[in-house]
Amino acid sequence: MSYLFNNIQMVVCSPLSKMTNYLFKLLTAGMLLLVIACSNSVQPVLEPEIDPILKQAVFSSAELAASTFAHAVKTADEDLLSKVISPDFYEVLQLDTLTGEDLDNFIAAWDTSHTLLAQGNDKMMLAIGKEQWTFPVPIIESSAGWHFDIEEGLERMRIRRIGRNELATMQTVLAYYDAQMEYAEKDRNGDRILEYAQKFISTPDTRDGLFWEVQANEKLSPLGTLLADRTPGRGYNGYFYRILTAQGVDAKGGAYNYLLGKHMRAGFAMIAWPEEYGESGIMSFIVSHTGIVYEQNLGSDGAGIAEKMPVYNPGKGWIATQEVSLPQETK
Repeated sequence: MSYLFNNIQMVVCSPLSKMTNYLFKLLTAGMLLLVIACSNSVQPVLEPEIDPILKQAVFSSAELAASTFAHAVKTADEDLLSKVISPDFYEVLQLDTLTGEDLDNFIAAWDTSHTLLAQGNDKMMLAIGKEQWTFPVPIIESSAGWHFDIEEGLERMRIRRIGRNELATMQTVLAYYDAQMEYAEKDRNGDRILEYAQKFISTPDTRDGLFWEVQANEKLSPLGTLLADRTPGRGYNGYFYRILTAQGVDAKGGAYNYLLGKHMRAGFAMIAWPEEYGESGIMSFIVSHTGIVYEQNLGSDGAGIAEKMPVYNPGKGWIATQEVSLPQETK
């Protein structure tokens, strides 16, 4: 089996640079939110009250909670963050991964704009900067006062991570399609045969896969820089990938083998499945030389199903993902 291994996270492009990976996510379109401006005059609480039941800081207002959080980030005060967010704050904010530039960007964004976005009467989302990026952990009101809800924050992060990974995987699947089409345009190994690649990564000093190392000013391999920083043994954007060398009865053209002898000339296909079901992704994806991406939730045993899947066969349960696919095929 051929696998593609890597674990590169998509980077959201914004003036906040790497901070966006940990602090912010663009608000979901269509959400009805009341915007409440945070006053710059609200001073942080350096010694906040700790609720004995919640075991974290509580505040008299959401504005105070937000201001104290911002102060803790600006000063990289881990002790204060553990009180304000939770002792497990590192799960949502990894301070040791942030550079001085990241912190400067956060401070600049905060000073430019910071608002509280109301979701009902007892929940606020903290939005920072001109782009109104939101910290995933909401500030909620309980009988104890206003405080950050890390449990909901972690769930929001999980949902965002899955959505981000699934979109990235659909694009990666299409990049595989493009790479195979480009690969087959030339004889890559001197055997005078035009064929598709049966590997993602070429054997050293050969071009028998879709990716190979290139020298300066040399044309990139069909997969370009997609695998340049790959980490062996890990998934790529939370997914594993496997090349399929045949198709089943539900595929366009019916069942047949893509291999003609030792050469894959009659077509190509691939399946992608979550590295960790429910955490890195939910849906699995398949594509073939027809260019249509299909998706299906294979469940918690999806890895076992995908690893043993003998052929590309978009039958029952597989739904075409038209928004990222090439024009629809006709079976």
